[in-house]
Amino acid sequence: MNIIFLDFDGVLNSDRYIRTHGSFGILLDPRCLTLLKDIADACHAKIVLTTSWRTHWSANAEECDDIGKEINEIFSEYGLSVYDKTPRLGYSREEEIQTWLTDNPDVTNFVVLDDMFLEDDFLEGHFVRTSSLRGGLDEDDTKEAIAILKGRI
Repeated sequence: MNIIFLDFDGVLNSDRYIRTHGSFGILLDPRCLTLLKDIADACHAKIVLTTSWRTHWSANAEECDDIGKEINEIFSEYGLSVYDKTPRLGYSREEEIQTWLTDNPDVTNFVVLDDMFLEDDFLEGHFVRTSSLRGGLDEDDTKEAIAILKGRI
């Protein structure tokens, strides 16, 4: 199973996008969502949330709060769905991803999409750092993520 570990802010939106589209609720750039869909489709990948917004989402749709429901609705509009989320351990995002991977040994490959600088040896060759200044996820990031998930990097 291929996994996309996904942050939102700086990946699926940018400072510029938020400034021009308001500041309420989940603001995700349609261009970035389309690129995420390209990655998921090309690699038959499932999405695992690492974003701080994940606290609003649950695998049981009835347990999602309004923001979690909004995440599901937006993703559904683009033919996407959330598979799972990393545990909230209060440590680093890297440790949360590592814990999720340990608990899910059927993962064959993964990519982490995040605008933060993450450093841990197990992320070597599995990390695509996006930039809010460049508008979040872009075409080059998309190509790199696909190459990682297809084992070309």
